[in-house]
Amino acid sequence: MKQAIQTWLFAGAAALLVTAGGCVDESAANGGNGTGPTRDVAFVGYSDPATRQTTCGNCHISKQRTWQATAHAGAWEGLQASGSAQPACEPCHTTNGISNLAPDSTGFLSVSADAKPFYYDVQCEACHGPGAQHITAPDESQPLSTILADTAATIGCGTCHRDTHHPFVEEWQSSRHGILNAYPAGRPATDGCPDCHEARQAIRVLDPEAKYIEQGQSTLQPLTCAVCHDPHENRNSGQLRLPIDDPSEEQNLCMHCHHKRSVPDPTTYRGAHSPQGPMLLGEAGYVPQNFAYDATRQPTTHGSAVNPRLCAGCHVESFTVTDATGSFVQNVTGHSFKPIPCVDAAGVPTGAADCPDTERRFNACTASGCHATGAMAASARQVLRGRLESYVNVLWRDVDGDNSLDPLPTDSGLLAMVKQQSPGDFSSTGAGATVITVGEGVWFNADMIRRADGSWGVHNPFYAEALLLESTRALRQYYTYLPAPPASVQRLIAGRRAALGMSGQ
Repeated sequence: MKQAIQTWLFAGAAALLVTAGGCVDESAANGGNGTGPTRDVAFVGYSDPATRQTTCGNCHISKQRTWQATAHAGAWEGLQASGSAQPACEPCHTTNGISNLAPDSTGFLSVSADAKPFYYDVQCEACHGPGAQHITAPDESQPLSTILADTAATIGCGTCHRDTHHPFVEEWQSSRHGILNAYPAGRPATDGCPDCHEARQAIRVLDPEAKYIEQGQSTLQPLTCAVCHDPHENRNSGQLRLPIDDPSEEQNLCMHCHHKRSVPDPTTYRGAHSPQGPMLLGEAGYVPQNFAYDATRQPTTHGSAVNPRLCAGCHVESFTVTDATGSFVQNVTGHSFKPIPCVDAAGVPTGAADCPDTERRFNACTASGCHATGAMAASARQVLRGRLESYVNVLWRDVDGDNSLDPLPTDSGLLAMVKQQSPGDFSSTGAGATVITVGEGVWFNADMIRRADGSWGVHNPFYAEALLLESTRALRQYYTYLPAPPASVQRLIAGRRAALGMSGQ
């Protein structure tokens, strides 16, 4: 049993339904003749099970309409049609106290068989808690849901969306979305970081009218389920708040946050920050003058129509793991957001941060037909990284590992040489600054691809390669004192420029 429910949940509240006026269809609730199934004292459930009309929805009309289009509204029917219906499944396919502050044994779990249809499906009260008291005294009580998500939580989405059959919360908690980063000391709370790093602020941006238990609390929350998923709407697949197939930075759910500083900002010395969306679309980075490459020479990019789900096409792959006999082992929901997760011998993701390619699952790379086999995808990834590392090392080796460009001899490469001989070209940032020098722009590109983008070019292989090649050419053309790269790298650069349809050397 969970903690005692708050004061608005009183035993005997069902008797007050008679006084609820227009909010309750009394005839439907009592079989049309004043008598009928004995309902739970606090959970009001459906006023008409046949039409899935919730009692709450008699007043909250718009929420009722949009909720009816969600998977929660068909939870009971879906269970019965699955061929695997068991009593143990019923608590998560009905309205009761499992995921809210009410006792676990209430609602569907407490009434006789003839009353159970009133509590089929995951209705409003399944998340918000019992509504009888709110119906009788709307101004004095409002049942609120929670945005908590944790494998140890006794309320919230994780009470049902978990275990080997649907381990959404377990996988999410292992991802970076499930980790609350400490807010940098001294950083003002108004700098916009919480909009993408803290659940309550992120929800406020996407849904200003949302109300939930933690809203007025001071405890920071990681990016929980309700940040991306709208419990009341089904406008987009998976009840997502924004679409995943829209190739625009503000309207794509993932890119809504993963696009914050993808081009140089002259007011700050800091490099790229979360540039993945624009990188996927070929819009990130400092673009040298006359930069052009022939993208049509390549078969595809990961941001093309071949991958309509864009970020989610690689980062959210769901699959079922079975054993040698074909028996079920575990479902994987893709909510660790790892495109090539490390897996054990049985194919179950291990959660490891790194592992050999032979221990990774590359199926997300092959699902769209972009790569014929996982081995070919792994090989392409290795070749790409080898090339890009060669280009980046010519531009900059961060010898001291501080992610900051230092002059020779602290760091090495062409950029370190420019920092030594033309230091003024790296001091134009600050309030009111408007100019990005060639040196600053090229450093931005090198730092973005080696660090900030996080994929070593995989998000857009041909664009990333062309951008670095052109950055090297632009840097040497502008700073004429720079030496030529080693002969082996020059040959590589010349060959790759030709392959990408780029002019010049």
